Amino acid sequence: VAMSSFDPDLSLEVLDHPILDFFYYMLTEILPSALVLFILRKLPPKRVSAQYHPIR
Repeated sequence: VAMSSFDPDLSLEVLDHPILDFFYYMLTEILPSALVLFILRKLPPKRVSAQYHPIR
């Protein structure tokens, strides 16, 4: 990404069409991130140790 901002010959476009690039980005970046966040949200809360006492 940093090199493409300085060199006009480098391109971040994977496919030849902007809509295809959008779908490719959605499948490779957004969908896995959303899946990880969904799974983390469904995990049970972390157990607190019996020896732990909160500071009052």
